[in-house]
Amino acid sequence: MMKYSIIYDFALCAMTLWPGAASAQAVVAATECLPMGNYREASVGVTAGDADGYGHHLRYASLSGRGSWLRYGLVDFSPLTDAYLTLSVRAADNSRICVREGNAKGKVIARVEVVVKNGDGPFQRDFRRQWMSIAVPLRSLPKGVADVVLTCEGPWVDVGWLRFKNRPKYFSPATQEAAHPDEQGYLRRWLLLEPIRQDIRSNIVFTDSYLQKVFNKQYFKGQMTELPHTGQQEHVGDQRLRWHALDSERYSVRLFRFAERWGQQTYGSLFWAVSVIDCPKEIKNVRLSAGSNGASAWWLNGEHVLTLEGDRRMVEDDARSGRLTLHAGRNILRCAVVNGPGLSDFCVRFLDDENRPIVSPLTLTLSKK
Repeated sequence: MMKYSIIYDFALCAMTLWPGAASAQAVVAATECLPMGNYREASVGVTAGDADGYGHHLRYASLSGRGSWLRYGLVDFSPLTDAYLTLSVRAADNSRICVREGNAKGKVIARVEVVVKNGDGPFQRDFRRQWMSIAVPLRSLPKGVADVVLTCEGPWVDVGWLRFKNRPKYFSPATQEAAHPDEQGYLRRWLLLEPIRQDIRSNIVFTDSYLQKVFNKQYFKGQMTELPHTGQQEHVGDQRLRWHALDSERYSVRLFRFAERWGQQTYGSLFWAVSVIDCPKEIKNVRLSAGSNGASAWWLNGEHVLTLEGDRRMVEDDARSGRLTLHAGRNILRCAVVNGPGLSDFCVRFLDDENRPIVSPLTLTLSKK
């Protein structure tokens, strides 16, 4: 009987079977590139092929259609903590893949919507029969070593590689202890609402009239009057969205990564954020200084104070409000950020009348449930 060992070429993200070595299959770390064309077992109709993509040779697998599957093993998941999945795919029509643990009916690790054609009109995107990369959140994380099984739940789809990645840390859960602006005055503690879907295929639609309509629309009850708490849900159309109390690890609040982390739509989205600022005494003649990737609107204590218009990148102190007053006691800062294709984030701080960042005596707190 012919025996095989598995030789990995990490630079090319490829794997080759060489005859005549040990029969035991090597264990592969989940953080390595896993070429699906080197599957261990598959249903009838599944085939492997070779292609050039992403600057290197690619060994891929073709799932023949709904009900087809392949088993790739053995994968060591122990290096993963807070992880997500990336993979390369190619299809002729929109399809769906399920990544499972152990077998074709095993626990779901991730579900992948393969969208190669989206919408009509001048802003439609068509990636049919083209290789593309997709990143998706995990529904579960296997412990130790397990087989990875791909099942097809739609039309045929080619799968090049899988790779599991640990997320960079963008947010930490906010605690009940008070926080303060950072050394540069940037506000990092926020209540963030999972994004509201918007039908935006290009940011050229961000005219003044369009933004006024988007920012002034009532999406959920108490939008401008009630203070949300972590875990609170809002019903917006057919969406059920949740508020999260978070401390940003960076001075810029990465909304794209927030949406990605909670498995929400990352592009064509409207984000709402609220910060609670306690001030022991009244401070006059302050200015709100903000930057945002995408257009944004800002309200302090219920009054609109600033809008960043048009398609823009996030730049520190990109726009400043007129002179404002921070009241003694609680002040509520709200913002809405809208973006189409592209990343979304913002940064904001208060400046005094000499353009110095205000750090003390501001305190950032959480609302009570």
